[in-house]
Amino acid sequence: MSNKYEGLASAVHKFKDVVKKELDNENSEFHEALNGDKPLKFNGVGLECDKSEYFVDPSDVLFWHDPIAYLDELDRWEGQKVSDEYLLTKEYLEKSDQINLFYRLVESIKRNRTAPFVGAGVSYPYKLPLWGEALNNLVTKLEGTSKSDERAMLPALHYLDDVKSLIAQCNFLEAAQLIYDKNKTQFESFVFNTFDGSKVPKFFGVLELLPQLSDGCIITTNFDNLIERLYIDKNRSIEGYMYGTQSQNQFASKLIQGERCILKLHGNYNAPETYIFSKAQYEDAYGKEKLDYTKPLAKVLRQIFISHSLLFLGCSLEADKTLELFIDVVSSKAFDIPTHFAFLPDPFDHQKKLEKEDLLANAKIHPIWYQVAIDDCGTQNHSQLEDLIKFAVACATGKAKV
Repeated sequence: MSNKYEGLASAVHKFKDVVKKELDNENSEFHEALNGDKPLKFNGVGLECDKSEYFVDPSDVLFWHDPIAYLDELDRWEGQKVSDEYLLTKEYLEKSDQINLFYRLVESIKRNRTAPFVGAGVSYPYKLPLWGEALNNLVTKLEGTSKSDERAMLPALHYLDDVKSLIAQCNFLEAAQLIYDKNKTQFESFVFNTFDGSKVPKFFGVLELLPQLSDGCIITTNFDNLIERLYIDKNRSIEGYMYGTQSQNQFASKLIQGERCILKLHGNYNAPETYIFSKAQYEDAYGKEKLDYTKPLAKVLRQIFISHSLLFLGCSLEADKTLELFIDVVSSKAFDIPTHFAFLPDPFDHQKKLEKEDLLANAKIHPIWYQVAIDDCGTQNHSQLEDLIKFAVACATGKAKV
């Protein structure tokens, strides 16, 4: 080696090694696609029998010869990769005639005015029960207490038969009210212990996608604190809180300013004074005979409804007080109301589907139906919902096209 260029060659070699390691680490899949099965080969100078052979990857050649062209190829490859990844999702939306509605959702996410409305279905994969299941579990626990009381010659909890009947009719509000009236301490203790999600080690599924959908307002019917913990984990802690009828940490001001805030409609698991599940608590939150928008919870829920596009996730959207409020706001014709969206499992019963669409239309909520796969054991697979959310985010950020 000529001494004249030895230092320069050494410096270039070290710099190249650092850059190559970084590129290979960040873009390994792209390099594999570009390089193919074999590297490029060329020979050195000299006699045919004494020529050196050199091998180099096309990705290296392209980057060092024309780094702008390298980045252009990387963008094209990533775009094609995203298109391939969501090809089936896009085809499903087109075949189910939902592509235009999906496009409107994407536009809402782009404007950063989407507010996820998170139901129990989002927490269910973390082994936190749905409300009906939770009430059944509590009944089972109380029945054990009742039998112990009977053996001790104490009055049995005969009201539990009425509770089970109400649960069987999906009348969860009255079932909860009855248990709460008869055994408030046990009820509050059960909610605290059942919906404490602090032992969840890792986030996944629909819940993990929430920060990509919203950096502002979130509404949830869930008692658990998984959403708050997720945002802390992503270094985007939630700053405004409202639990049930109790407002904390300047929720209203954070909402108006578009900052991260959360409204927990039914309260927080570790604060019994914030719970809203009994008839009396609902009346205190929404009004007794008719909706009362001077009530803090009803007032702020209406404000979110008229200022954000709600996206319902993991919600059954059956007729309840919240839906009643939304329908009331629409029917008043006092506000210009944005379009709201809901991802819902396709019931495959055409009549039920039409009935649900008619109900939600009264609240300007447009369902985007997805398919649920069920295995031989009856386990439901909601992976298409995750695919739809990921595709919406990819489209909103320009990584994919509807």
